[in-house]
Amino acid sequence: MIQNYQEQTMPGNKKQNNSSSYIDHDGDERYKTLFEQVNAAAFLTTFEGQILEANHKSCELLRYRWEELLRLSLKDILPTETNWQQFMEEIAAKGGLHKETETLRKDGEYLPVEISISLFRMQGKPVMFVLIWDITERKNAEKKLRESEKKYRGLFEYTTDGIIVLDARGDILDINTRLCEMLDYKKEELIGKNLLNLDLLTANSLPIVVSQFEELLSEKTAKNYTTKIKDKKGNILDIEISSFFLIKKNNEVDNFVLIIRDITERTKAEKKLTIEHELLNTLINNIPDSVYFKDEQNRFILVNKAKAEHWNTKPEDMIGKTDYDFLPPEEAKKTFEDDNQIIQTGQPIINKIEKITYKDGTKKWVSVTKIPRYNPDGDIIGTMGISRDITEWKLTEEKLQEEHNLLQTLMDNIPDPIYFKNKNNKFIMINKAQAAQWNINPIEAIGKTEYDILPQEKAQKIHEEDKKILERNQTIIEKTEKIIQPDGQEQWYHTIKLPRYDQQGNIIGTISISRKIAQPTQNI
Repeated sequence: MIQNYQEQTMPGNKKQNNSSSYIDHDGDERYKTLFEQVNAAAFLTTFEGQILEANHKSCELLRYRWEELLRLSLKDILPTETNWQQFMEEIAAKGGLHKETETLRKDGEYLPVEISISLFRMQGKPVMFVLIWDITERKNAEKKLRESEKKYRGLFEYTTDGIIVLDARGDILDINTRLCEMLDYKKEELIGKNLLNLDLLTANSLPIVVSQFEELLSEKTAKNYTTKIKDKKGNILDIEISSFFLIKKNNEVDNFVLIIRDITERTKAEKKLTIEHELLNTLINNIPDSVYFKDEQNRFILVNKAKAEHWNTKPEDMIGKTDYDFLPPEEAKKTFEDDNQIIQTGQPIINKIEKITYKDGTKKWVSVTKIPRYNPDGDIIGTMGISRDITEWKLTEEKLQEEHNLLQTLMDNIPDPIYFKNKNNKFIMINKAQAAQWNINPIEAIGKTEYDILPQEKAQKIHEEDKKILERNQTIIEKTEKIIQPDGQEQWYHTIKLPRYDQQGNIIGTISISRKIAQPTQNI
């Protein structure tokens, strides 16, 4: 028979409650069964805490044998720092106690537990019925939850994007530090306010945010949007908004979350890039030269109209293709070798003259300049080339060279010494007769002056004569002079010098022609 007696005060206190109630038990067996089956470590102790009875679970929890537990008191299994006087006064005043604390196992290990103590009277004596539950798993779960909340709070506060949490009415429940910095507000200025009523959204962004809510409610998802928002000072920021909602356990919508990314600088960069791209396209598509960009595999990634027109195609139809798709194999191989050399060495090719063959068999001369392309890290990622059609220039050059050769052949077969000079008094052409007179190779004289070839006195005389023609624009200088030949023989020459003119009538140099004559009777 257990008499359940709860007292407001225990012996020693002035005020006592003598009312009592009894719970009848049909014998000790029913009591023991209940005592053993309770899902907790159960103890029956004296009011001083001495253990009178313990169930099997208490032995498992504290790792004591049953007989060992009966020699212990609550002081032996509860933390040493427990204030026992306060502990017992609370039990006496309330008739029991319920709290979270720790219990000490036999091996010295402390376990987090929940303890419930009820004060009884048994056979006229105060006793305590103690239940202890192991709450290790719950504490670990709470710890993980706290750590998770701390971690995600950190992510919430210090992510690079602004985050705002709203209820179904649009009232701001929470806002992170980044968004406050972005908008130049303090948290307390925004929390509790309605987003739609604040002077943050522009006329364009307000309907976008509203549509986000509507999409979330109807479709459970919302697309990303780019729009504008105002900060506290009225500055307009370009932003990208994405949103989702938090779900309650019953699968109902709880709160809305907006993630706001400041893309102002990105938008400026994109606009600048767009302008630069448009300028580049305008430039390369309005110049007659072929312009093209290739990747590391020598595939075209961008070509201008002129380049495409040379191959009778469209720029977009050349993208992803290589020179092998347009040139004969041998010519394509040469361009590949040049491109690979640039990619490997980083050295450009400047004004290289190439002959290319078109699909219709037409051959053209081009001047090619190729340079490496780099990424922001300084790695070579391909090449860029500019090709200029120089076919007409090349034909003109060849014609001029042919005429030059004809002139040189003519001069070399004339017995009279002849030379041409430029405005700097340097030889640009002499014939064999003149070279033989000076005992030099005709080619060696090109680019030199008479001072590089002749004795000082003779060189000075020729130089002054030619200079006079250039300065005074004298049409003709005629003279008769005696020349000592390389073999030592004397020979008389009659020399004519005159200026040379370009098509605009500007003097550009001199020409000298000397002819052998018989010894004159009087030196003119």
